[in-house]
Amino acid sequence: MRTLTFYLLVIIPYFGFGQITIEQSDMPSVGDVIPRRSDTLTPLTGPGPSGANQAWEMTETSFYVVQENTNVVSASSTPNGSNFPSANLAMTLDNSNYLYFGSSPTSFTCLGYTGDLLNTGSPITVNFSPDLTLHQFPRTYNSTFDDNFIIDVTIPAASINPILNQIRFKRTSQVNDVTDGWGVIHTPGDKYYNVLRVHTTTISIDSIWALPLFPPTWTLVSTSQDTTESYVWLAKDGKLAVAEMSFDTLGAPKIFKWTELPGIALNTDEFSLDSEIKVFPNPFGSAIQVNVPDRFVGKNCQIRDVAGRLISVEYFSESNKMIATDAWHCGVYFLEFEGLTAPRKIMKN
Repeated sequence: MRTLTFYLLVIIPYFGFGQITIEQSDMPSVGDVIPRRSDTLTPLTGPGPSGANQAWEMTETSFYVVQENTNVVSASSTPNGSNFPSANLAMTLDNSNYLYFGSSPTSFTCLGYTGDLLNTGSPITVNFSPDLTLHQFPRTYNSTFDDNFIIDVTIPAASINPILNQIRFKRTSQVNDVTDGWGVIHTPGDKYYNVLRVHTTTISIDSIWALPLFPPTWTLVSTSQDTTESYVWLAKDGKLAVAEMSFDTLGAPKIFKWTELPGIALNTDEFSLDSEIKVFPNPFGSAIQVNVPDRFVGKNCQIRDVAGRLISVEYFSESNKMIATDAWHCGVYFLEFEGLTAPRKIMKN
């Protein structure tokens, strides 16, 4: 039965799905809380192939995975939102440092950042001028655009070097954005059967000037050029990218992030012959209640994590059961019943 289930879940999408279109409605909006995980030392070897109807397997992880929640708030509600008058939303991981964005029917742009960059207790505002375009809508397979943005910020230098008064940092970047593939991606958090992949190449020139206490004359300290590559995978209603990969200075994959937002991947119940199993709450915390039809009474339910490891076996002596989940790690799990064509996906926050 498990072999048949796996076959259905893998093969059916290739016949039932095609490329999608990403629009403004698929982007974050005020009030969203987006759970994500970041593997800071990913063992993945690369982003996989480009092109149509691809299958990207990205489930392998290291022991260096951290959890983060991205909170989306109105720009005006933040302490320094007035510095970004055209922003209509902001994002933060810690309610202290913020990125500011402009969301419209034609584009999604990053306007800048404010936060304690130097850990001095004083926030610094960094405006992007022109703004950094992250998406142009509608985005479809083979969409492409070029963009440029500039970061130019002057900061106090005493905490860096006591003989300096100020330091000026300027980055001028050219960006090439190509939607180079569509297909299925399997992350440690879920499987998404209909995604677009975006390949971004950024060429940046960084210049640094220093203003000493004496003589008070600006001096160019250094200029350098760098090229970076990144890949993101986008899904309908995905808010942020459902997966993204960045690289180290040698071009090897370094960080792999993925979303654990419930309800945006194709629910495996869509392939199930049984939709009567009720699970709530979902996502859940310390416990979950499962209600089943009579034909599952007297049977076992196997609970597995995304790696297929058996977490628990629960016997249903009646049609409803409360299952304690305190010891479970946050993430995605699957309920497997004998006679259920596909497992039921659940998620712990």
